[in-house]
Amino acid sequence: MQASNPSALGKPPASGMQPVAWPSIESILQRPLNPPRWLGWRLRAMVFIVVAGLAGVLLVAHWLAAQPKFPLALQATPHGEVRLGTADYPTLQRLEGLTLLSIAVESPDAEGRLHTQLAPVNSALLQPSGRWIMAPQMRQDFDRLHQRMGELLGHWSSIGLVVQLHFQNAPAETVLIAPRGWSGLSPLFWLTSGLALLVLALGSSVLLVGPHWRNAGFVVLALCQCMQLMLMGVELNLEAFTPMWLVSLDVRLRMACDLASAAALVLMAAQQFTPSQRAMRATALAWLAAAGLWLQCRDLCSPAHWWLVQLGCTALAVLAVLMAGQAQRQAPHPLTLVMRRMLVISIVTWSLLTLALWLGASRADLSLQVATYGVITWEVFVTSLVLISPYLSRSRHVLQEFSLLAASGTIAASLDLLFVALFSLGQFTSMTLSLFLSLGLYLSFRRWLLTRLPRPDEVTMEQVFQQMFRIARQVERQPDAMHDALVRLLRDLFDPLEIHVACGHIAEATLRGNGAILLVPVPCRARGGRDGQTALVLKHARRGQNLFTAEDARLAHRIMEQLHRALTFDEAVEQGRSEERLRIAQDLHDDIGARLLTLMYQAPSPEMEDYIRHTIQDLKTLTRGLAAQSHVLSEAAGEWKRDIDHRLSVARCELVWRVQSDVDVHLTMVQWSALTRILRELVSNAISHARARKVEVSLTLADDCLTLSVSDDGQGTDPSVWAHGLGLGGVRKRVKQLGGSVRWLQHGPQGIRCEVIVPSFVGASASQAGSGSGASGCGPDSHLPAHGQGPGQFSH
Repeated sequence: MQASNPSALGKPPASGMQPVAWPSIESILQRPLNPPRWLGWRLRAMVFIVVAGLAGVLLVAHWLAAQPKFPLALQATPHGEVRLGTADYPTLQRLEGLTLLSIAVESPDAEGRLHTQLAPVNSALLQPSGRWIMAPQMRQDFDRLHQRMGELLGHWSSIGLVVQLHFQNAPAETVLIAPRGWSGLSPLFWLTSGLALLVLALGSSVLLVGPHWRNAGFVVLALCQCMQLMLMGVELNLEAFTPMWLVSLDVRLRMACDLASAAALVLMAAQQFTPSQRAMRATALAWLAAAGLWLQCRDLCSPAHWWLVQLGCTALAVLAVLMAGQAQRQAPHPLTLVMRRMLVISIVTWSLLTLALWLGASRADLSLQVATYGVITWEVFVTSLVLISPYLSRSRHVLQEFSLLAASGTIAASLDLLFVALFSLGQFTSMTLSLFLSLGLYLSFRRWLLTRLPRPDEVTMEQVFQQMFRIARQVERQPDAMHDALVRLLRDLFDPLEIHVACGHIAEATLRGNGAILLVPVPCRARGGRDGQTALVLKHARRGQNLFTAEDARLAHRIMEQLHRALTFDEAVEQGRSEERLRIAQDLHDDIGARLLTLMYQAPSPEMEDYIRHTIQDLKTLTRGLAAQSHVLSEAAGEWKRDIDHRLSVARCELVWRVQSDVDVHLTMVQWSALTRILRELVSNAISHARARKVEVSLTLADDCLTLSVSDDGQGTDPSVWAHGLGLGGVRKRVKQLGGSVRWLQHGPQGIRCEVIVPSFVGASASQAGSGSGASGCGPDSHLPAHGQGPGQFSH
């Protein structure tokens, strides 16, 4: 979009270039809204995915409506038998409570004689999915009974099927099994289908908004959960009449979704690391392990395969927890912390579900309840995590509470299943005890958890103040950067669809278009020497979801007012500094310079006269630096060479001087002063401490990087054992002021080499020079008047 492209803001040109006028406020206000181009195809793709998902749900519902529905509710007994529960029709209510032994269908053979096909019935037929059956005998009965039921349904027609129900100690009854119809679809199907559509839309939006491999883990997790919800809704409606092809496909799909979800958790945990080979190897091994487990155990032929899949999913989730913990130790982040805790809760819930299935395998009725309601609870819990996970980093307080309550509800349901399996408690007793325990845990750890959840994404006043401080410092160095800095600040505050810089005068922040547009005046300090005034035009707050309010206008006005005060204060401080430097230079010239001239004329020997003359030269360099706002690099290098050459010649030391520069820049006062003192200190060390006979100075400015090297052939020692005093400490301090680095190395058999590297030297010098323009009216060649001479013009 236009606001995200800095070039679209129309930056003011650099000094010396022909200025390009900003567009006027009126022209921008008349311009129609130009939404981002990428929003179009992504939105169309999102609509297509949602519509396709809705069409798929309706097709599945249409298929389910044509499937048979048993007119009696079937219940499992603890001994594995099937008992008739409530009936749909009053005429069948007399069958309630009877034990069903088999279902029979009479069909004519080729000779016209009636032939009875019989399908025995036990509790294995009521299992919703073979994925959660671990007992080998029950699994065999599950497959065999569904195969026999499929044979009976071979006589199914659009009007239904007449069957005979054989009961224990009761005569057979004839019952018509009719199609389910749309009204026969249970509310649970529509609930699971709606959740599946919601998860599909969320996963698709994450993929479309950020098509990057870092989002692949969440997308896989969302798609797997969508498949699980659809399969669960379909099977709970089919009950005993699940087709054999769906029985076989269900086991493989559900197991693939479980393993893929666990591997996706590892991928999501690996994304918290900085790019590393270890995290990538762990992710690749996790996906290979998941694929290997699925190929080995895809049919769940034995209890060993079932346990292998359960433990494999648990191991992958534990690996994700360990990786998230390692990432949190390397780079602490609240989202990583929340992710790790959610993973721990998921592992505990998965382990409780597995334990309940294992303990309830000996009782047919308990096994059926756990496989039905326990799995529903687990799937709803995972769905809630998938739905809220993209918003954890920017969630409101309500969403944070919702995530904690969802976790507490899942723990309560898991504890309920565990209490029923272990202690054979009644349904009301176990649920009451589970709720009390889960609510107690929630109330105990609520405040502790909420303090560690990520905060909302709103910009706080503290962050606004920090940004204003950074803007003031940036504008002090580089006035032309004001517009870009203000655009970033206002985008963080209001998140508009469009933001423009326009030419025009407005007294204060105002609203236009009934709140659709906010006009914000830019402080005059931002004009960077351009004629006229500028303003920022913001269109459609919160990505077009909100209108600007009067409170927003007052907030923007107060921010600009405070920023203007800060900039004005900085200018006053800088002007005071400049005037103080000029006063000091004037005093040095008038007082110390005059006294040195008198001493030079009264020197008792030529050596003393020469010494005082060079002292005057040093004073000249100092006063020139104090008076000037900037220095040309070539001129400064010439002064440095003359000063160092004189000092070394007195000490009978040779100087090798090299200067290379691809651009002759203006040095600021800070840069000139720091480089001057660095050179003097390093040369003084070479003369006084190293007793060098040769000093090499190399100054290179290339590709915006300054490199200064001072080498000697003196009596140097290993720099690693040095005790840095005031001299070397001062060098480090001044290099730090320049934003560079310094190091000392051995040079030859005895000498020492000091290397100073300052990146972004040209940009810093240009910006700092621009910030000082206009503060004192003194250029690089300016001189202070003192008896008809400048501070650098002492004569004798």
